[in-house]
Amino acid sequence: MHYLYKIKIQFLKMKIKLLIVFTFLSITTFGQLTGIVTGLNISKQAAFNDTVIKVVYNNKIANNPNPPALFFNGKLVSYSLLSTINPENISSVNVIKKDTIIDSVKYYSKIMIQGNSNNYHNYMSLNEFKSKYVSPSENEPVFQIDGTIVNDDYNGYLIDEKNILRVIVTPVDNPKQKIKIDFINILTKSKKNIEESDQIIIR
Repeated sequence: MHYLYKIKIQFLKMKIKLLIVFTFLSITTFGQLTGIVTGLNISKQAAFNDTVIKVVYNNKIANNPNPPALFFNGKLVSYSLLSTINPENISSVNVIKKDTIIDSVKYYSKIMIQGNSNNYHNYMSLNEFKSKYVSPSENEPVFQIDGTIVNDDYNGYLIDEKNILRVIVTPVDNPKQKIKIDFINILTKSKKNIEESDQIIIR
């Protein structure tokens, strides 16, 4: 029974991820999608004998000027929430292809995500998260979530506090380069991150 339960959970995760991807594809073109998903980049794989170092800039492409409105449990939320939301906490995803105006902003469709009623969520901005968990510092913060640098407004970038596994803060103080930052690496409770955190290194 335990084995069947694990298969059911994995199938649910895959279904939710595919549904969200197909939702975006049904609303936006590929070029618009790259503006929504930070760091999305397609490049030719380097050949084994290549001698020239390939440099790829993962710049954030300009945001889609007409993105669909994203709702979670009936509340309008930022797309940043998708970077930390737990798929197991989603019960349904529906797309309403109808124009709507919210706070004088026109959206050309709506994505309605419904969370499980038996799960508790706590959404906060990155700055709120930093104030709660990171020691005060005069250094400028630079956030990374699961390997992706955050280039958005830290006050408007929402994350799910309940789906955060670990926070690694690395101060970088280089007077010669006039660099003083706190590199804040946030890891979510993804299967990969949990497995890697549970690994025991045998020397």
